[in-house]
Amino acid sequence: MIIIGYRGNEEVLKAYEKLKEEGIEVKIVKDPEELISYLFDKDVKGVIRGSLPSSEVIPLLRERLGKFYRASILKNPFTKNIFLLSPVGIDEVKGLEDKINIINYGAKFLEELKIEPKIALLSGGRLEDLGRDERVDRTIKEAEEVKKRVSYIVEHRGIVIEEYLKEDFNLIVAPDGISGNLIFRCLALVCKLEGYGAILLSEKKVNYIDTSRSGDWRRYYNAAKLLLGNFK
Repeated sequence: MIIIGYRGNEEVLKAYEKLKEEGIEVKIVKDPEELISYLFDKDVKGVIRGSLPSSEVIPLLRERLGKFYRASILKNPFTKNIFLLSPVGIDEVKGLEDKINIINYGAKFLEELKIEPKIALLSGGRLEDLGRDERVDRTIKEAEEVKKRVSYIVEHRGIVIEEYLKEDFNLIVAPDGISGNLIFRCLALVCKLEGYGAILLSEKKVNYIDTSRSGDWRRYYNAAKLLLGNFK
């Protein structure tokens, strides 16, 4: 069974009907606490936030799981392969250690899918912009420090996300959660890149997909397919 949260967005109901037509057992839940109660139910294949508010669901998740990071799974417009974009939670990254954790957890997720991680760090400007602005400098220097402290090969070219996508990088780490969330909204909600929701990166493995309450039916449908293990 797949559990999907619903409040207000009729696109969730469209996804529900589509899944039911395919013979998939789905349940709609309107209460955040009930939604999270299914996380460790052995009869449930997975839980999808659907259109329930993040402000109500995320605190409940943190009570159950502790620290985690969200990584959106999107389809690369140039190569049609999937890539992870993280962080996308506006309050999920405080510094170096969080980015290191995202790289380690994200790379492990890709390896479990038999995908070789190709990791890229974003910062606030091109590398030659160092010295133009204190905030930009801080993001560039932080990215360079992260590179030194992980065991994976990581590319850092600054702000050029378009280069990373054209070259099929599959784990893109934003400077912080606010910029990551903005990138997600531009790519997924404005430019309509196909996506599967956001997985949780943490020490505890749970079958949960976080979705924007502004998504269309296919995004919720794809999230269910991901949880069932038959997404492409």
